Parts: sequence; C-alpha cells; structure tokens
Amino acid sequence: MYRILIADDEKDERNVIRFLLNKYRFQLDIIEASNGKEALAQLEKQPVNILFTDVKMPFIDGIELATKARELYPNIQTIFFSGHNDFDYIKKALSLRAIDYILKPIKPNEFQQTVSSVLQNIKTQEKELAQIEANTELIKTHILNRLINKTPLEKLKNEYPSIDFDFLSDYSHMILMQFAEPFFDRLPQEKDTLFFYQQIEKAITNFSCDFIDLNPFQILLLVKINGESSMHTEQIATRIQKQIHKEYGINCFTSTSKKFSSPSEMPSFYEELEKDIEDRFFYSDTYVYPKEEAAPIEDKGYPEADDDLLHDIKNAVIFGDIVSFKQNMNLLFEKYRLNLEISHIYVRFLFSKLLQMLVYDLPLYDKRTINKKLEAIYSCPHFSDIEKILTSVQNEIIKKLEDERKSPKHVIQIVKKYIHKHYQEDLSLNLLSEQVYLSPGYLSEIFIQETGCGINKYIKNLRMEIAKDLLHSTNMKVNDICKNVGYQNLSYFVRSFREHFGASPEKYRQMDRKKKENS
Repeated sequence: MYRILIADDEKDERNVIRFLLNKYRFQLDIIEASNGKEALAQLEKQPVNILFTDVKMPFIDGIELATKARELYPNIQTIFFSGHNDFDYIKKALSLRAIDYILKPIKPNEFQQTVSSVLQNIKTQEKELAQIEANTELIKTHILNRLINKTPLEKLKNEYPSIDFDFLSDYSHMILMQFAEPFFDRLPQEKDTLFFYQQIEKAITNFSCDFIDLNPFQILLLVKINGESSMHTEQIATRIQKQIHKEYGINCFTSTSKKFSSPSEMPSFYEELEKDIEDRFFYSDTYVYPKEEAAPIEDKGYPEADDDLLHDIKNAVIFGDIVSFKQNMNLLFEKYRLNLEISHIYVRFLFSKLLQMLVYDLPLYDKRTINKKLEAIYSCPHFSDIEKILTSVQNEIIKKLEDERKSPKHVIQIVKKYIHKHYQEDLSLNLLSEQVYLSPGYLSEIFIQETGCGINKYIKNLRMEIAKDLLHSTNMKVNDICKNVGYQNLSYFVRSFREHFGASPEKYRQMDRKKKENS
C-alpha cells in the first residue's frame, strides 16, 4: 500500500482531503502534519510515496518541504495546493517536478483526476525501476560468467562503465554443483529456478548467495560474506547436497573454494573447483570436494570392499585410464599403510592377489619372475617393502599403457565430430566416453588438456553459436531454435542465451537486423 502525507496548517482542509481520498476509495495509508516542521519529521521517520502539501505553512513552507522531501526520497510524487494563485509559486512547484498545483477550495473531480494520475505515475515508475534492476542483474550475471572464464577484470570494467563492480566484493566463497544429467532443462514447469533457489535458502540458513547456471550440468553458487556464522563452506555444501536429494531425488556433487580476498582470484579458484570435482569419477559415495584426507583405517579387514577396489584397478587397466589406476592403487596403499591392526597374513595375501591380477592382464613377466616376486611379498619384513614391489609393477604398467593408448588428439577429434553431428540430442559424458571406449574420467581429463575447456562447456558454446547463426540467417521462431539446438525448456534456453551473449534471442535478432539496415 502506498503512503500519502497531507501537510496543512488548517485541520478542516486536511479533513476535506482525507474525506475525498476515502470517497473515491483510494487505497492509501494516510498520515497528517499540521506544519512543515512536523511534516519533515514524519518524512524522516518513514518513507512516503505522495506528498500533498500546502504552499504556505508555519516553520517550513511547502516549497522548502518539497525540496527536503525529494532529497530524502528522489521518486516522491508532490502535489501542491494553496489559496494563493501566484505564478511565482507555480514556477517553483514545477521546478520541483510537482505533479500538479491545486487551488483552494479543492474541486472534487480535479482532485480525483490528479490523485489517479499520481498513482499511475508511481506504478509506471516502479515497473521501469524493476526493468532496470532486472537488466542490471542480467549484466552482472554475464560479467560473472566472463570473469570466471578468465576475462580480465579491467577489460570488463571498461566494457560496462555504468555497472558498479563493488558487487563482486560481496562474495567470499564459491561452490560448484555438478549433476550427472541436465538439471534446469529437465525441471517440471512448476519447479522453476526460483523454486530451486528457495531450496538452496532452506539449506543455507543465515547465509545468502547468488547462482549462475554454467551449462545444463553445472551450477555455480557465489556465497556472500557473513561474519556472524561459523559454518564452514564444506558444511554448507553438504547441506545443499542433502536438500537437493531430498527435494528432487537426485545426487549432485559439489566442490568448495577457499575464501578469496579479491574478485581477481575468482578465475583461478573456479579452475581449482573444476579440477577438484573431477574426483567424483573415482569415489562412488563422496559428494563434497576437495576430498579430505582419509584417517587411518581401524576396521579389521573388509575383503568385500577390497575386492571392489581390485575390480576398479583391473577396469582402469583395461580402459587405459592411468589416472584412475594410480588413484585406486594409492587408495589401496593408504588403506593398509598405517593399519597396524590388520593381520599381516591377510595383507600379504591381498597384495599377492593384486600382483597376479596385474601381470595376468598385462603379461610383463615370465612364471619364474612372478613366483620370485610372490615369495618376496610373503617374506617382506615391513609393508613399505611390499609397497615398493607393487609400485615398481605399477610404473611398468603405466609406461606400457602410455605407449599403447590412442593418441589423445585423435580421440578428441572423434568426440568433437560426434558432438557436432548430435548436438540436437541429449549428450552426456558417459555417452561420449562410450564412443571412444574410454572411461568418463579419462576422457574429461584429456579433453580439457587438448581444448582448454570442459566437454559440457564445449557443448554449450557450440549450441549457443548455432542458435546465434540461426537467429542471424533464418526467420525461425525462438521456440523452434531452442529445440533445434538441443534444449527442451524454452525459459532455460533464453536465460542461457542471455548469459552467454548479454541479450535475449529476440533482442539479439533485433540488434542484428538494425546492423544489417545500417550497413
């Protein structure tokens, strides 16, 4: 409800105005003041939308009151009324952007028309301000996208001189969320991005954050500075993961950044987040990264868990995934390196089984050499000696895998070709890795090494460029372009396009046509 302040030193006049406001059923919160000084005190105490003031009053006249009111509230709507038909007063009123100047006695029809006009002005102004704010927020999101993708901060400031870049200093941490399937693009219509943000707010009480969806599989949360809470970012990430699983029934993986002291650190911190979250391919039950160092294991042997680990090592060798191979070998070493409560007989049996499995899949040794190493495992006085034997075998296997595995550049070309041919379809890391017979983790790693960006980002960039070309060269509807480039959710496609190019598809098409006309 809007608030109106009636300032007049004559009570009867104030009563007339109140009567007319009620008669014409204007929904307004009405407050009164009997002089300019009292009116100014009311303005300082609470915001006012409309000032209805007499020109001549004790202490502070209406002209001075209106001046001070505009200093407090630049968008306040002012209506002067007076019994003095004086042109000088009218000129001053108009210089203060008064809506109208009403002479006493007030004519009811004139009064009704003036107040209606004022209310319409307020509503129009609110819409304009909301549009400006929405455009500003869109530009800020676009700036964040480019900043984390290593566009220099100074360059961004030069490109957007009207934007106050102090908003970047509000953020203290980043949390990267990764989904196995497209997230926003698959949300039911009743569960839009606003609903998602509400779920995040439930998980991080006492904190606030902004978010940008980087691509269908990734969302970046920017946590704002909060000096009152002692909760760590890892705890926030854990709560978010649990809330998302509770609400949507899906798992998301998160990686958390350290606290950054300057916006210029954000690109390097984001790069670390992407590297940290790649570990999700190696851990089936860990959702928050970077993964903490495992404490010494106190369990007295878990053969089933060990069998799973041996199975993962075997698959890593089969798929030529050196990263996963080394990772799982290290896990096995760490599990027993300080686990003094486990029977040394079981440890010797486990690592002799590992040795036989490795040399069986890649026959590096003859039978005599294998038996010699097995005897050494059973006679080693310390676990570190067993570790040295297996590390030596591991290094030989890695060398052989490096010699035999396919050229990464060739693999990337195959993947790129497949993406360009099937960009209209659902594309996932698992699907692409199947095309080249590699594990998802290894494909992701070499794709970044060879192209400088992740697969999801590459797919999004391709789809955005194709959408831009279609807007430029065809009259296709935006909804048809959305489907043509592989998106199912129109609102998500429009938002993604805005964040990528800084304008909606329709706006981009209009600007493109103007360029053609002017050229």
